[in-house]
Amino acid sequence: MSLAEMDREIGKIVQLRQFQLNDLEQVLMIERQSFRTPWSREMFLKELELDFAYNRVAELKKDKGIAGYIFCWLVLTEATVLSLAVREDLRRQGLALYILETAFDDFKHKGIKEVWLEVRQTNVPARALYTRLGFEQVGIRPKYYYDSNEDAIVMRKALE
Repeated sequence: MSLAEMDREIGKIVQLRQFQLNDLEQVLMIERQSFRTPWSREMFLKELELDFAYNRVAELKKDKGIAGYIFCWLVLTEATVLSLAVREDLRRQGLALYILETAFDDFKHKGIKEVWLEVRQTNVPARALYTRLGFEQVGIRPKYYYDSNEDAIVMRKALE
């Protein structure tokens, strides 16, 4: 199945929409399932206040549950992906791919030319996804993650 076909299929079951305050509990649950050092409630609340924040949730059309999310900052012509996660029971079904590709389309309409992110060196599934989407490794941030002193791989994607 092509990426476009996969996106169409996933688009039948989820919709990407603006993060809202009433999404917070579900987003926090996904965050805690997904990361060793999860964002706090206050960090997510702060994102709601920032003019340059791009925050979307993937809402299941059937039951309105949150399947995943993306939090980014958009500054001038660059986007930085801060956090991307999918609910544990819905992983490996193409949702992260759908979330990212939908965000990329939004970014292009906003004049964004490049997308940046950092990923743990040991997060092989995420690195494979980003590479599949056209991200390239452009650097390393040594000992970036304070919980493990693990390096972060810096990746960049040009939007066409």
